Amino acid sequence: MNLLVFIMLATLSVAHAAPLLICAFNGYIFGQAKMDKPDAVDILVEMVQRYDIFMIQEIRDSAQTALPELVDKVNEVSSVRYDFVVSERTGRTSSKEQYGYIYKTNKVKVLSEYQYNDDRNDIFEREPFSVQFERIDGQGNQKIFSYISIHAKPDDAVAEIDALDDVYDDVAAKYGEDALIGGDFNADCNYVCKTCWQQIDMWNDPRFTWLIGSDVDTTVSSTDCAYDRLVVAGDSMTRNSGSGSVFRFDLAYGLSYEETKAVSDHYPVEFNLY
Repeated sequence: MNLLVFIMLATLSVAHAAPLLICAFNGYIFGQAKMDKPDAVDILVEMVQRYDIFMIQEIRDSAQTALPELVDKVNEVSSVRYDFVVSERTGRTSSKEQYGYIYKTNKVKVLSEYQYNDDRNDIFEREPFSVQFERIDGQGNQKIFSYISIHAKPDDAVAEIDALDDVYDDVAAKYGEDALIGGDFNADCNYVCKTCWQQIDMWNDPRFTWLIGSDVDTTVSSTDCAYDRLVVAGDSMTRNSGSGSVFRFDLAYGLSYEETKAVSDHYPVEFNLY
């Protein structure tokens, strides 16, 4: 093989490096009670293996055993090892929640993690949690980005979404501008009216690209609401993000409505990071 052909093949290899498939998923009261349902667990195990980074919200588990157990079950059947990062338990009431990230260790590694400090303003019911990832692509290309998770309180959705640009600015100052903000924003229907978007800074700020629009249904039930969103910021993140979509796991796995609801009342929202 001559030098020119080698360089061309190497260039094509870098250009066509496999994308990362990343999601945000509201696990709907994910805890030990759900882990005690074998059929639901089997679906979750299958679903996790679809993704390189699987972010799950609404972890309600005071014993904090459900997420590690799920990851163990994934690793029992997966040829690729998964690991996880989980936030502190957060919330104003006794019903605390956590954010969790399950990720393929051959695709990304965790560099740092940060729970947003909201003590002064107390805007968020569940303070956003950020994880800084470094991509492992085998090509020597370093790509570092942050993934900020949010599960907005429904009745305060407008105020919480409006404050996410401040969260981003805080995380960007620590880790750099390339970031993804994902989760259940409760960003539609009764919680965010059509005219309310005019007062949401992140919606109107050109730094942010919304990968999931308001015309998308992310709910399992008969409602048609775009509660779950993915938003990217930073030149590299914006340039290399594919369009967002909803993963209809009920259709993919041939599930009944009851089987689907046993897993969650939300679908994952997902996108490819190239």
